[in-house]
Amino acid sequence: MISLSYLAVWLTLDYLCDLVYMLDMIVRTRTGYLDQGILIKDQTQLRHHYLHSSHFIKDLISLLPTDFFYFAVGIHIPLVRVNRLLRTPRLSEALDRMETRTSYPNTFRICKLMLYIFVLIHWNACLYFALSSYIGFGSDDWVYPNITVPEFASMRRQYFHCFWFSTQIFTMVADTPTPRREEEYLFMIADLLIAVLVFASIVGNVGNVITNLRDRDNVFFPNHELVKAYLRNHHISKELRQRVNNWYQHLHINKKIIRENEILGQLPVHLRTEIAVSVHLPTLSKVTIFQSCETSLLEELVLKLTPQVRVQKDGGVMVENTRITQ
Repeated sequence: MISLSYLAVWLTLDYLCDLVYMLDMIVRTRTGYLDQGILIKDQTQLRHHYLHSSHFIKDLISLLPTDFFYFAVGIHIPLVRVNRLLRTPRLSEALDRMETRTSYPNTFRICKLMLYIFVLIHWNACLYFALSSYIGFGSDDWVYPNITVPEFASMRRQYFHCFWFSTQIFTMVADTPTPRREEEYLFMIADLLIAVLVFASIVGNVGNVITNLRDRDNVFFPNHELVKAYLRNHHISKELRQRVNNWYQHLHINKKIIRENEILGQLPVHLRTEIAVSVHLPTLSKVTIFQSCETSLLEELVLKLTPQVRVQKDGGVMVENTRITQ
């Protein structure tokens, strides 16, 4: 239900969203697509492709003016706009594209998971409030307290209480009042089953993030635990072990990657060339014998460069350079 005191705000947000949906449909008529590996950019073909796709049907249904049902059921029933949920796949598509473009995909996955959980708790809180209204506010300990009491009459208190109650059910961190009616039991059973899925989803996603971070470090940097175990088993001197540890610490602290060729091996040659030029050309151009060389020659040379990190014998000072492979 929509509080009449916030009615203007809700309606403004609703119709602003509708305007965004309309603009999105216009953008889709100008969005390229692949046809047998060829990017189609022709406006006539783009418009024809979208207007004859299932996406257009869903987008059109989502914008049907169901708001006219307000005159039949009342302005305080937002369920008449349920057809806007057909836009959910578009949101998922946008989030997936953002995940592939962000520089911090693991952080983005955690934020996306928290967003999904927040929305789920919000919807469940709304269902709890609607069920409390159907049963009767304050009729027992399980439903929302009587809204005629000034303490529980404000919309802010109603939302926070329902959100807190919904969070308690999904997280199972505190005891909730025992249900009294069949409707309350059914609501609790459904919520507890969803809570199990939510918990499993959180554990699985966090586990994937941790695994990805570990795999990333294993790809970027050598595994020094095996080397340290080898040194301990063979009773290598403490001084030599410290020099080995300094070398690994230098790699991690300064983000020195020694397996560039393996990491970039899946990229096309021209992309590897551009990356190598961006990384190594400023350094190579400082060398005296290369300052008068043509740019094309330098671009060929940078593809042959591999990073080298060396340790001097006097105190373990790191020396960084590059080597040209054959």
